[in-house]
Amino acid sequence: MASFPSAVLDEIRSRLDLVDLVSQFVALRKAGANWKGLCPFHTEKTPSFTVNPAKGIFHCFGCGVGGDAFGFLMRQDRLSFPEAVRALARRAGVDLPEDRGRRDEGEREALHRAMQLALAFYTDRLWRPEGERARAYLERRGVDPAVARRFALGYAPEGWDALLTFMRGEKVGEEVLERAGLVVPRQHGGGFYDRFRGRLLFAIRDLQGRVVAFGGRALGDESPKYLNSPETPLYSKGQMLYGMDLAREAIRTQNRALLVEGYLDCVTAHQYGFAETVAALGTAFTPAQLALLRRYCGEVVTFFDADLAGQKAAERAEELLEPSPDGMRWALSRNGSFGDAESVRLRVALLPPGHDPDTLLRTAGPAAFAECIAASRSLLAYALDRALAEIGDASGPRGRATAFARVAMMLAKVTNSEEALALAREAARRLGLDATQLWIEAQRLQGALRRPAATPPPASAPTGVPLAERELLLLLLAVPGARTALLPIVEDADLSHPGLRAILAALRARPEAPAEALMPDLPGDVERGVLAALLLDERDPMDAATELAQFQNRFELKRQLRRLREATRAIAEGQAAGGASIEGVQTELLALQRAGEQARELTLGGSAEARQHARPSGPQGVQTNG
Repeated sequence: MASFPSAVLDEIRSRLDLVDLVSQFVALRKAGANWKGLCPFHTEKTPSFTVNPAKGIFHCFGCGVGGDAFGFLMRQDRLSFPEAVRALARRAGVDLPEDRGRRDEGEREALHRAMQLALAFYTDRLWRPEGERARAYLERRGVDPAVARRFALGYAPEGWDALLTFMRGEKVGEEVLERAGLVVPRQHGGGFYDRFRGRLLFAIRDLQGRVVAFGGRALGDESPKYLNSPETPLYSKGQMLYGMDLAREAIRTQNRALLVEGYLDCVTAHQYGFAETVAALGTAFTPAQLALLRRYCGEVVTFFDADLAGQKAAERAEELLEPSPDGMRWALSRNGSFGDAESVRLRVALLPPGHDPDTLLRTAGPAAFAECIAASRSLLAYALDRALAEIGDASGPRGRATAFARVAMMLAKVTNSEEALALAREAARRLGLDATQLWIEAQRLQGALRRPAATPPPASAPTGVPLAERELLLLLLAVPGARTALLPIVEDADLSHPGLRAILAALRARPEAPAEALMPDLPGDVERGVLAALLLDERDPMDAATELAQFQNRFELKRQLRRLREATRAIAEGQAAGGASIEGVQTELLALQRAGEQARELTLGGSAEARQHARPSGPQGVQTNG
C-alpha cells in the first residue's frame, strides 16, 4: 500500500496525536494506557474500540478493524491511501516530496480539486462588484461579513458559462465538472452550462473541511428557491450535515447538537453564539445523520414551528425511530433497573408561531432562543401527543385497543431506556392502561421489527490463530533482537495463518522498522487488524531470552529436518537413477542426522536419556514435525 518514503510516513505519524485525531469522530475515555469508545465502523453498545497513543494504533475488539492514523482516516472518510497521507501531512505540517510526475490522482482527487477551485471562484465573486446583490441580501438578513467568510459563502454570477470559462483556464475538463455536479449538459446542441447562476451559494463541507457540494439560494423570484448540488461520488446529502465541520468541537464540548432546517438558520445561530448548530441539508433528518451526531454528543435538539409541531414531530419520530439491529436496547431487569444509556436523546424546541431560528434570533435575541432550548421536550412526547389526539376517545373497547397498539408500536422503537420508561408511564396514566402489558407488547413488536444490520461486515477479527504462531509474532514485533535470530530460519510454511504470514513478509522487508510502522506495508484491512490486535496484546510476556532460545531451537530443528528429508530424497533418487554417485550426499546425510539430534536435544531440554521423562517446554503448540 505504501507509495511514499517510509521516513516521510514515520515523520507524519510521529507528529500526530492519534487520540486527538480519532476524538474528532469518536467520544473517547481514558482506560489505563489506552483510550476507549464506541466503534465508528459498526454498531455496538459496549465500547470495544481502543486507541493506543504511544504506539499510534487503533483496534476494535468487536469487529476486528485496526491500523494507524492513515488507516483510520481511509476508513472513516473513505479516502485512498495517498489522499489520507496528504490530509494528515497537512495536519502535521509535513511537506511531502514531489509526486514523481504523477498528475492523475484519480477521480476523487480530480473532483476535490474542481470543487476547491469552484469554491475559490464563488467566494471571490461575492466580494467583487458583481456580488453586490448577494451582499445586500446578506445585509438584510443580518449576516456579519466575518461570519459569511467563516462559512465560505459565495456568489454564482449571472450568465450560462462564468464558471465554465474560469475552469477552462484552470485546465479542468467538462466531464469532471459534470461529475462534481457543477455543470449541466445542454439538451440540444451539446456542451454544458453552469448549474448555479445568479444565486447566493452555501458551501457544504465534509468533516475534513473540504467542500463537496453547494446550496444555491435565489435572490429574487426564481424557481426553485433553493437549488442544491446533486449526489456525486463526494456528496450524499443523507449522510452529511451542513456546518458540521465548524460545529463539531462545540457539539463535543457541550454534549449537545442543535438541528435546524435552513442554511441561514445555521449561519445565524453560529453568529449569535450557538456554535453547536448544524442543518439537515434540505432533507428529513436521517438515521445516518443521527448516527453521525451520536459520535459527538448525547442530545440533539431540533426546532419546529408551533403551528406544525405535532404533525412534524409524529412524522419525524417515524423516520428516526428505527428498530435497533441488535434487538431491544432497554429491558427490565430483575432488580427493576434499565440498560443502555448510550442512545442519543431527541428533543423538540417549540418556536413561537411564525418564527424560525433565524427570525427569532434576529428579532428576540439569543436569550429567547436559549429559553426555547431549555423548554424543549422529548420528540417522542410530541409524537405520543399526536397519536393520542388522532385516536380520540379511548374509553371504549375499540379505542383502548387502538391506543394500546399505537403506543406499544412507538415504544418498540425507543432505544433510550429512561425515555421508554417515561413514555410507558405517561401513556398508561393517560389511557388507563397497564404499563406492564405495554412493555410486554412492545418487546413482542420489537422482535417482529428486528432486522439484520444494513452495514456491510467489517474486517473480521483474527480467527484460528494458533497460540504458538501468535507468540512467535509477538516476540518478533516486540523484541528487535528476535528478528535477527529468527527471520533467517522461519519460513512461510511455518505459519498457517495468512495474516501472520503477511506480517512476517513485512518484517523481512523492513526488519529494522518499528512494529507500528509496518501498517502501510500490509496488503489489506484484515492484515492491519491482525497487527493492531497483536500490538495491543497486554499479556505479560515470558522472559524474552528464554522464549527466543526456545523458538530458535525449535525452528532450527525444523530446518534440519527439512534438509534431512531433502538429502534422503536425493539419495533415493540417485539410487533409482542407477550408477549416480551418492557418497557426498550420504556424508551430508550423516552430518544432518547428528545436527538434527543435537537440535532435538536442545529443543526438548536434555539428552536422549533425560527426554524419556521430560515434557516439551516453551510456547505451547509448537510442532517439531516439518
